[in-house]
Amino acid sequence: MRRRTVLSIATLSASGLLVPPRALAAVSGQDGREVVAPGVVLERSTSAGPVRQVLVRLAAGASTRPVLLQQSLSAPRTPAELATAAGAVVAVNGDFFDIDRTGTPDGPVVLDGVPLKSSAAPQAAVGVEAGPGGWRGRVGSVSLQGTATVAGRTYALAALCTRTVPADALALFGPAWGAGDRALTTAGGVELEVRAGTVTAVRPPGPVPVPADGAVLVATGAAAAALAGTPLGSPVVTDVRVLDDALTAGSGGFAVGARLELVRDGAVAPIDETDPTWAALRARTALGWTAAGDLLLLTVEGGTARSRGTTAVQTARRMLDAGAVGAVMLDGGGSAQLVARVPGDPGVSEAVVPSDGAARPVAHVVALVPAVAGPQARSVVLRPVVDAPAGVAVFPGLATLLLAVPVTASGAPTSGAPVLTVAAGGVTLEDRGVDEAGRRRVAVRGVTTGRATVRADLGTDLGAATGSLDVEVLGPPVRLATDRPLVLPGPGSTLDVVVTARDATGREAVLDAAGLRVGTDPTVLSAVALPDGRLRLTAVAGGPAPTWVRLVAGGADEAVPAAVGTRPLLVDPLSSTDAWSVATVRAAASVAAVEGPALRLAFDLTVRPGEPGTATAALVARVPVAVPRGATALAVSVRGDGAGGWLRGVLRVDGASRPVTFAARVGVTGWQRLVVDLPADADEVLVERLYLAQTSVAARGVGALDLARLEAEVPPLPSAASDVTRRTRARS
Repeated sequence: MRRRTVLSIATLSASGLLVPPRALAAVSGQDGREVVAPGVVLERSTSAGPVRQVLVRLAAGASTRPVLLQQSLSAPRTPAELATAAGAVVAVNGDFFDIDRTGTPDGPVVLDGVPLKSSAAPQAAVGVEAGPGGWRGRVGSVSLQGTATVAGRTYALAALCTRTVPADALALFGPAWGAGDRALTTAGGVELEVRAGTVTAVRPPGPVPVPADGAVLVATGAAAAALAGTPLGSPVVTDVRVLDDALTAGSGGFAVGARLELVRDGAVAPIDETDPTWAALRARTALGWTAAGDLLLLTVEGGTARSRGTTAVQTARRMLDAGAVGAVMLDGGGSAQLVARVPGDPGVSEAVVPSDGAARPVAHVVALVPAVAGPQARSVVLRPVVDAPAGVAVFPGLATLLLAVPVTASGAPTSGAPVLTVAAGGVTLEDRGVDEAGRRRVAVRGVTTGRATVRADLGTDLGAATGSLDVEVLGPPVRLATDRPLVLPGPGSTLDVVVTARDATGREAVLDAAGLRVGTDPTVLSAVALPDGRLRLTAVAGGPAPTWVRLVAGGADEAVPAAVGTRPLLVDPLSSTDAWSVATVRAAASVAAVEGPALRLAFDLTVRPGEPGTATAALVARVPVAVPRGATALAVSVRGDGAGGWLRGVLRVDGASRPVTFAARVGVTGWQRLVVDLPADADEVLVERLYLAQTSVAARGVGALDLARLEAEVPPLPSAASDVTRRTRARS
């Protein structure tokens, strides 16, 4: 018997509950050019491929300055976290780093002219500093020449705050290292804690933070044998000299690793196009400089449905097109990220979609920090609460929400209560109070079709601060939709969605949910309008359960399928070598069917010792495995051998290659089920490969991984509108 779902429909009033979403503050996805802060221009563009990029140009002589930001050398953070803490308006990811172990940058680090990380073996670096003609970049090398004298015996220092302590060597870890586990930098050995020039502890390397007023010496092999018996209280003298020709002495600039030079003397630098790291189409980040003294930060989006990414050579040519005379590659793939502050926002938000689908913590970021500006408002920013790529629009009788934010000369929000008026056209304005950041919210409601202009005025000690925004009043709405599938994981879970409408010509506008009538099956879902204009759904019952959400506004009436919970659906048992082959980079591997049933991926990551780069061993689907449309997650069962490694997958999402991470480190034995989320708006998802990666040369090893039951988590969405009987019951 077919189940009849009865929807109770009501007019919503705004709830006081609000969890501010990242999406509401997201940088606009439109191509174009905008000023982010004094001397900082952000340019978005899309070219054939498609390839989307964001280029940030810091003008020579600008009061905004470039800085290197990090939590510590062993504590990765997302670009947004680092930028917001420092008041930066733009930030991009920095150097390649030890993603699955210590979190430490691969190359040297010089911060404010002070060396924090280096090696006795010279490493390529790019330095950035201020010069007479603007911002200067220089590619050079950084190397350590130092010693440590312990109880009268002198040892050469092999490294400063390194990710891997060489064999039979001694490395120095200063306070900049942080609380990272130094046991990950070496197999065995001994460490000496030093305070006030004396040894205060002798122990195996571990996670004890480096003392703020001291250091830690980590020894391996013969050096460890010689130092293991060091008495407490023994005197220690360190002599640390770092040779750095990437920066001018005393400049106070910063330097990071430069694994690949892209542009040299205004031309594409030599690049090994046979190296898969540089030949693949992927997300990229680059840093460059112009002859005029401008600094350039470029991030190319990759691994998304709207951008395939670029090769290293293609990235170099894009830097040349921007006017670079010199440029280097920073980390790419899922690490390639650029965040920027929308004028009027308290913090930054993503300007590109990360290829991992979510922000990735990175070792450090190159950021742009504006000079401290006075609190006086210089202008008023008027913009929609929810980004509107096609411009701000409303429907007759319906509203959308705007923010009216006084901003300083640097674009930061400041205090003030601007007066809003309708300068022209058929709209009305309604005050909606302030948001969680204290910014004024205003509803603009359509009255008559055509173009209208909203104006904001604020008197200050420096004169009037003003702003204006054009609003288009469209024809009546005929279709309603939500910005994402209505799928909630279980009872008590919530989902906040943006509701949009289209008129008969296909033009779209965002609706304020407070003006909607929303119907739900009250035994399954409840709905409430949020003050920011979104609609919040809350799961009442457990699942899996199909249901519907009815939306009514301005004569449009839409039944949107919804679900609570998901069901696992087997898409491949991972049991046949006829369906899966192997592929490697800097490794050897084989695949065999084993009891489970499962596929055993046996790997040897040691076959290219010393060669830099990531080693991978992959199971490759001979025919890409289709994931059911609408699936919310992908799961695989894995039995590890304790050897560690980074377990990833490569999906093809709407024709674009997208990497996903199942586990940052598969370091346990026994079976475990690992799950990754899938993009909510994808029309087609195919599984192309599952692979183990090791980014650290020192940690490469030999082992095996069993993989079984590739499953999709599929919500039980209702399939036809005839499954729902709708009954309206007015509620106040």
